[in-house]
Amino acid sequence: MNSENGFVTENSSSVHLERGQNDNAPSVHFQTHHEGSLGVPIPCAVMSVVFITILVITLIALSVGQYNCPGQYELGMPLDSPVSLCSADWVGYQGKCYLFSAKTENWMSAYMACNKHGATLAVIDSEKDMIFLKRYAGGNEHWIGLRYEANQTWKWSNGREFSNWFNFAKSENCAFLNSTEVSSTDCEKELHWICSKPSP
Repeated sequence: MNSENGFVTENSSSVHLERGQNDNAPSVHFQTHHEGSLGVPIPCAVMSVVFITILVITLIALSVGQYNCPGQYELGMPLDSPVSLCSADWVGYQGKCYLFSAKTENWMSAYMACNKHGATLAVIDSEKDMIFLKRYAGGNEHWIGLRYEANQTWKWSNGREFSNWFNFAKSENCAFLNSTEVSSTDCEKELHWICSKPSP
């Protein structure tokens, strides 16, 4: 582009205004920015990107930590919270851990299976426990720790006598639970079962 006393030549990073053809003549340099650049010094831009990246990684790590390390975040949680200190495959509720079996056994075999885990067949202490267990049992029948022995009373698998705080059909010797009721059946029948033990 021509001007009165000289011409303008364009370089990749600057515009150089030349006057005449004399190399000793004074010259003026204009700094231009490439199209799309923000004009922010590179060290500032790099530091901003690094800071934002570290902030995002920290936030992600904190949110993931709540799910991978639940024990650190439970101290203030209510006892009926679904997060618990129970081991894998066990469900925590109201200070107890419950295991819902995937296979079926007779009442005595189910009782022995629970003993191997340091537990008993489920002992139901409250209406809340009952509602919780019925919900998790679904349509399947599950042995619970209530049994009638000849010439005795109904007892829980932990040795406590049943206080009759809920009603159920006592036509057979071993109690089971499903999503709608507690009832009894022949102890040799093969059903799923529920183990229970105190939370650690």
